[in-house]
Amino acid sequence: MKGKKRHQISVRKPSQRRSRQSVAAIVEASAQVLEERGYKGATTNRIAERAGVSVGTLYQYFRSKDEIFEALIEKESTAYLAAIEKSVPSIKMPLDAAIRRMLEVGYAHHGLIFGMREVFRHTPAEFYKGRLRRVRAELHRIAVCFLEAQKPLPAGLEDIDLTADTLIAICEGMTLFSRIDATPEQLIDILAKALSRYMGTY
Repeated sequence: MKGKKRHQISVRKPSQRRSRQSVAAIVEASAQVLEERGYKGATTNRIAERAGVSVGTLYQYFRSKDEIFEALIEKESTAYLAAIEKSVPSIKMPLDAAIRRMLEVGYAHHGLIFGMREVFRHTPAEFYKGRLRRVRAELHRIAVCFLEAQKPLPAGLEDIDLTADTLIAICEGMTLFSRIDATPEQLIDILAKALSRYMGTY
C-alpha cells in the first residue's frame, strides 16, 4: 500500500511576467480581504475583484481560497521570521527595551497574524497547523539566541529552552487565542510589560 503523499500547494507555476503579476496580486488581495472580512467573508469572488482579475483567472492558479491562503501564509511567515531575526537587538540595549522592539517588529505583520487566527478558527487544514509549528520552532531558535546573549539571566530562568518556550507561549496566548479585542499597539504594551516582568526587568 502506497504511503500518503505530502500535501503541497498546487499553484501553477507562472511562466510569464503577466502570470507572475496575477498570482502576486491574488495573494496580496487575499491578505487584504482576509483582514477586512475574516475567513468566511474572504470568498474567491471578493479576492478576484480586489486583485483586479476574473474568477476564471484566479482558478487558473488556485483551486480554492485555502490554496491562496497557503501561498499567503508561506510568503508572509517567511518575511515575518526574517524581520524578527534581523531585529534581534544587541546586548547593549536594555532587556525591556529589546523586548518591546522585537514585539513592534513582529506586530508590523499584525494583519497576517490576525488573519491566521481567523483561518485557524474556521478550517482544520493541516498545512496551516504544520506551518505554525515550523514558525514556532524558528521563533524558539531566535529566542534562544537572544537569551543566550543576555546571560546571566535572573534566578529561575536559567533553563533557556523553557524560558524561550514560556515567552513564545505568552505571546501566542495573547495573539492567537485571546478573547480580548485589542489593537496591535495595545497588545504590544500588554506583552512588553508582561514579558519584562517575567524576565525581572520591569
